[in-house]
Amino acid sequence: MTPKNKEIIKFIKHVLKKIEPINKKINKSKLNFKNKSRLEVDPVTKFDLLIEKKIRETIKKKFPDHRIIGEEIKSKKTKSNFTWYIDPIDGTKALVMGLSNWSNLIGLFNNSKSILSVANFPALNKVYFADKNNTYLKSDGKTKILNLTKKNILNKTIIAMNTMSTNKNIKILERIKKKFFLKITGADALNYCLLCEGKIDVVIESGLKKVDFYPLMRMIKNSGGLISDWEGKQNYKHGDVLVSSNKKLHSYFLKSILV
Repeated sequence: MTPKNKEIIKFIKHVLKKIEPINKKINKSKLNFKNKSRLEVDPVTKFDLLIEKKIRETIKKKFPDHRIIGEEIKSKKTKSNFTWYIDPIDGTKALVMGLSNWSNLIGLFNNSKSILSVANFPALNKVYFADKNNTYLKSDGKTKILNLTKKNILNKTIIAMNTMSTNKNIKILERIKKKFFLKITGADALNYCLLCEGKIDVVIESGLKKVDFYPLMRMIKNSGGLISDWEGKQNYKHGDVLVSSNKKLHSYFLKSILV
């Protein structure tokens, strides 16, 4: 049975309240971390685990048959058409360094269709979320709907990448640097949220996990943006992601830059 839109929004508010006490403890705690990878530094803190456990517990109580895929804990597999994607702390490196752009990411899919997006930024006091119809930003006690305006002036395009590792092909980097405003931000999920606000025009990423961007898909689409892999398809097995604020930009980058 498909949960109704109002039911989902009410439930997400409940989830955010459940994890709020954990988020508040973060600034008062010493942030020790462990490394999850033998190939590179991929940190995880106790708060990553505590937040994911709390989100999972809350989902299981309300939707016990739903599938859950998270960053830190083994996936829960069921026969349900509904799948939750969770990144309890997107931007753990930023968190450890004392930066404020870390977030809690939650997304819900019905089969392959994204039906909910949430990006909660506790240190920024901002929540970006998307329901069936719109993308919203809640900040300073006010909520507004985000809609992208069509900006098709190529030489004024603002591009964000999270890290230099996105550039597997140096030729791609050179094409971008010659023509466009490019910033390596280290801002993680905030890049996509700022695109939904119209402050960034294109986000290019590589080597991502599904939990890094699946929770944001409804948000991007509702605001008027487009998301695909580097071939214009929905095949993300290499974690290559292109997000653009309109069709003209998306088509241009697929045909002229990411080739």
